[in-house]
Amino acid sequence: MPLSGLAWQTLPDAGALALVDTSSRRAAALARPHPRELPMIDVVDIERLVVTWLSPQTRFAAEQKLVERAEDDPHRTMAALCWLLAMWTVTIHLRTGRPPATVVAAMSYRQVWRSPEAPQSERVWEALTDRIRLGVLAALTADADSAVEFHTHVDNPRGMGPIMLRHALGVMASMAEDMRIIGVDPQDMAGTLALYTIDPDGPTAPCFRPLA
Repeated sequence: MPLSGLAWQTLPDAGALALVDTSSRRAAALARPHPRELPMIDVVDIERLVVTWLSPQTRFAAEQKLVERAEDDPHRTMAALCWLLAMWTVTIHLRTGRPPATVVAAMSYRQVWRSPEAPQSERVWEALTDRIRLGVLAALTADADSAVEFHTHVDNPRGMGPIMLRHALGVMASMAEDMRIIGVDPQDMAGTLALYTIDPDGPTAPCFRPLA
């Protein structure tokens, strides 16, 4: 599906495409992750399930499938979710000019009612959001230390994967709403990248790079 005001362009790198905001003239190179680190099919499958989850009519079945994936392989599932969030972050940057790190810092969980009477719950939500932010920054920056730290959070405590997944979905719902407000459709971005690129067969550059 075309993105409103955004265009894909080819690059010499067969594993990457340029995403250009036609109004702001900002552009970024978006590249597949290395298949040994995160198969692109995982990101595409997660994107399809997340978009299905965003619709109230199909949310229950999509969440069941996502939880099953998180229970079976929490690391690959959470890595794919955070990679998709990183892609959304870049898209918001292209449209608004806000630095990606600022977009990540503003990520929030807005799916429940909050009140001053529940400070402990607030701290839990923020701690979980911090874990998601770390995973997104690891994907954005290709920082190995951040990736290792994020993976430890997926394992600690035991059984954290499905909990982080459900929280990440809430963060994604808020972010998808923000994207629609600025006129960007979050559907099929990973699918388009997968369709028109191929897996790299050697060392790779970071997946998200600004273009002049």
